[in-house]
Amino acid sequence: MTLTLYGSPRSRSLRVLWMIAELGLEVVHVPLAFDDPYLKSPEFLAINPAGAIPTIVDDGFALSESLAINLYLAARFGAGGPTPLYPASLQGAADVWRWSHWAQGQLEPWVMRDTLLADLRSAVEKAAGPVIGASLSTLGRALAGRRWLTGEAFTVGDLNVAAVLSPSRTEHLDLSPHPEVARWLARCYGRPAAISTRARFAA
Repeated sequence: MTLTLYGSPRSRSLRVLWMIAELGLEVVHVPLAFDDPYLKSPEFLAINPAGAIPTIVDDGFALSESLAINLYLAARFGAGGPTPLYPASLQGAADVWRWSHWAQGQLEPWVMRDTLLADLRSAVEKAAGPVIGASLSTLGRALAGRRWLTGEAFTVGDLNVAAVLSPSRTEHLDLSPHPEVARWLARCYGRPAAISTRARFAA
């Protein structure tokens, strides 16, 4: 098995590096920045027509989009054992997909801190607050009385949503009205794989 990840850890590639650490996989890491000219080369565009990171190649199969990559890796390498990262049941799998799509569609557009979007973020700042608050309330209700989003164990669903609510983003949010979310994030980022990944790559 040869797994290659293209993408700088100062991007959404960090999410994939966290998943790789959770799974204990070996990876060839090519830390390309988002504006690296190689991303627009014919060779890379043949792998990912969008010319973007992160992108993985797993034994010839290429895939982009960080949350989709994590779902794929969890399904391929983390579906077994007593605490699988990818649920065995169709309903469980649907749940991790549901939360991943929810995080990307309902939460990420409002909390991302991308430098290129600084002007847009400033323009929508007033509208963003209530939307973020409503989404965090949704997450808090889902977590009420439980440790993890989709069951008794940590899964790729938790990782993907927590990755969208990264420390670099949540430091700009008021989590005090959402204690369930704050405690859950502490559990997610307290995992050994999260700690080691951030210590190694997060600046």
